[in-house]
Amino acid sequence: MFLRALIVMLLWVSVSMAQRNLHERWEGQLERYVAPTGAINYSDWKKEVHGLVSYLKALEDHPPQPYWTASDRKAYWINVYNAATVALVLKHHPLESIRDIDKPWKTAVFHWGDRSMSLERIERQLLEMGDPRILFALHRATASGPDLSRQAFRSNTLERQLDEAAVKFLNDPDQNQCHEDKTRLSRIFLWNFRYFGALKQRVTLLQKYGCTGVDQKTKFRYLPFDWQLNE
Repeated sequence: MFLRALIVMLLWVSVSMAQRNLHERWEGQLERYVAPTGAINYSDWKKEVHGLVSYLKALEDHPPQPYWTASDRKAYWINVYNAATVALVLKHHPLESIRDIDKPWKTAVFHWGDRSMSLERIERQLLEMGDPRILFALHRATASGPDLSRQAFRSNTLERQLDEAAVKFLNDPDQNQCHEDKTRLSRIFLWNFRYFGALKQRVTLLQKYGCTGVDQKTKFRYLPFDWQLNE
């Protein structure tokens, strides 16, 4: 029993060290091309896209393992989704909207073993982990989507990072407007209705991360979604 626990601990330490080294290259690019406001300098990033391609290849070469924790897997796939979204935009840049790309969410953007993964498939796989906060961490390359984090997601800081992403998105008046009598939410809530659970669960989540005035009697409406590129 002790030996098994020791092996698991050593494997976890090994994963943590490997991920730290792996994500340093991603964070270097994020700090260089993503402004604190969330605006992304796609034009300059495209000139050095090789760094992003290299990062995605490294992620492909280090896929999730059976001994990984749920947090390891969440962090991995969030980073894959965000980096792959940027890479897809850079491949077609200049453009005004990600929707200018033909079937952007169904195009293969990542290889997981012998499987070709689209953004749609990666997102569904993440959401099936049962944590709706993930939706506030995924970069959609749009003015109305959550900002791209300037830090890589890591398993040992994931809970804090997901909480921060939820607070930031829900308290941005351009994305969500919470009022007791009438609340206007991002269409991300509408499109992913089933992942937020029943009304009581949805209200609890909203209250926890910033919409303190809402309750189960609140009338929920949804804001228009701005598909312009976030640059």
